[in-house]
Amino acid sequence: MAAQMRSVAGPVLCVLLAFWGFGMAGDRDARPVKGRAPLEAVAPAGPWSAPGPYERSSRAVQSRGAAPGLRIPFPAADAYRLRIFYKLEGKAPGEALIGGQAVAQLEPGGWGRASFKSPLVRPGEPLPVAFRVPEGGKLILRRVDFQNYLVRAGSLALLKPAGGRGVPPSPGQTGLFLFALVFLGACLSLAGRGRREGEALDGPFWRWCGGAAGLLVLHQWLSPYPLHARPPALGAAFLAVSCTGVLARLAGGGRALLRRAGLAAAGVLIALLIAEGALRIWDPPISRPRIGSYAAYSEDYGWMNRPGAEGWQVDIRYHIRINRFGHRGGDYPEKKPEGEFRILGLGDSFAFGWGVAEEDTFLKVVERRFRAAGRRVRVMNAAVPAWHSSQSLHYLLREGLRFEPDLVVMSFFMDDVFPAQVDRFHRSAKARELRAEEASLRRKKNAASLRLYSLWFNYRKLLRAGREQRRLNPYPTFEAERERILSVSSQRDFEQIGSLREGLDRMIGEWEKAREAHRLPIVFTFIPAGGALGHPELQGHARALQRASLARGVPYVDAVSRLERQPDPRRLYLHPRDGHMSAAGHAVVGEAIAERILKEGWLKGGPADN
Repeated sequence: MAAQMRSVAGPVLCVLLAFWGFGMAGDRDARPVKGRAPLEAVAPAGPWSAPGPYERSSRAVQSRGAAPGLRIPFPAADAYRLRIFYKLEGKAPGEALIGGQAVAQLEPGGWGRASFKSPLVRPGEPLPVAFRVPEGGKLILRRVDFQNYLVRAGSLALLKPAGGRGVPPSPGQTGLFLFALVFLGACLSLAGRGRREGEALDGPFWRWCGGAAGLLVLHQWLSPYPLHARPPALGAAFLAVSCTGVLARLAGGGRALLRRAGLAAAGVLIALLIAEGALRIWDPPISRPRIGSYAAYSEDYGWMNRPGAEGWQVDIRYHIRINRFGHRGGDYPEKKPEGEFRILGLGDSFAFGWGVAEEDTFLKVVERRFRAAGRRVRVMNAAVPAWHSSQSLHYLLREGLRFEPDLVVMSFFMDDVFPAQVDRFHRSAKARELRAEEASLRRKKNAASLRLYSLWFNYRKLLRAGREQRRLNPYPTFEAERERILSVSSQRDFEQIGSLREGLDRMIGEWEKAREAHRLPIVFTFIPAGGALGHPELQGHARALQRASLARGVPYVDAVSRLERQPDPRRLYLHPRDGHMSAAGHAVVGEAIAERILKEGWLKGGPADN
């Protein structure tokens, strides 16, 4: 009789514990919430400005006091972890405070981010956050993100701070779980009849079930981050854990089960290693590590390409490789080999080839064209994204001549035809931001990174970039880009503003002096914005540059006309992903430059290396 009581009491106790744990951890609304608080609601008035454009951010708020406070609303879900994207102007660090206690330190310099925990905030309730800004400093906020979990397993389960809201399992879900548990236990009990040990199958089932339920109840009681799991997923996990005991018995005991699990894990590990090796041999660009910072602060130019930087640029999907000289591409000797014809390419992101593979840039198109004709030509891409033409000229005179170029190709864009001194860029926001980053920069070595992780990471980033295309590219169409050009009078009416024409002529005069002093052929070209193609009223920059160049005797390649003659100009640019030229556009410009070089008779050099 006592044995029968024990055989019944064990399963009953396990079912009660499972019922208890299921009710405590089951949550029909266990979705992870990760959102962004609207700045309009974060800082409607008081010591903060209204949201508006600021540098690279389309909307940001700025503090007007030394001790600004915020009341951050959370309309979607309870939250406890915050992340702010900020910029602190000044020399001393600041602090973020909650309830008078410092929760994060804010470093001065460029854009940064700070993550910190907060008290659990219910939906619809605001969280008061204060900041301590050093005297003379200014704080700018670009984003305020929040989340309601510590860790999560997809959308099935998460660990949320104690007190976080939840929706208990319905009576139907609870009843279905208990029925499945009892039914499976009864089936195992019947299956065990006739064996030498009557409890050979159902005994381990109930012991593992009770142990898992007991641990879950203790965790829900004692942990500051209790589990919230969707009832179907939680019930399936309970049944899986319970059946593990049965599998252990059938496998000959726990040690045998662990041994088999270890063999299975070893098989998975070997498969992962084979996949890692295959990715390293195949080398698809998306599996390469994401590039951290391809730009570096420079005392001479404000910024330049970071020597040795290499990686996958996720947002617009292309690979960047910077050699030891800060040029895009592979390494080559600094001293020119005998018989080699060298072309030095200068310019901004269009000449750099932003958004296209290294071999698809128009400078590489020129090199490939001449090498295919048997010429020994080396094209060095020294263009730097966001550089002004004055920075390019300064680089040519300071460093570019040491590579012994036989020809210089300088590519202009709209903002390159406005007069500017190099000293202005030393004090620019971009230079200050990069200088602040230098102290904390920690770049990973590509050889130590896992290709499988990079593939997974880059794929996720590409999916997000596709969803956030409008934010990443504010001018996703030719029409939007055209409206932007029309909205700026100095760009729209460049030819009608005499001071701008005179400034451009002085700039071209500086290039002419460099050409004459070093007896170095220089050729100019102008890369238009896609939205300006087919609209002569928006091409005053190109016409003014062409007239000033020809007046000074500097050869000019009319890339605008060549691009406009193409049957489908829209395929020449990366819209809607980005406003730079596509590989097709680079091919057109590269062919035009190569033809001009042949026409002028500049090309000389021996047969190409095989």
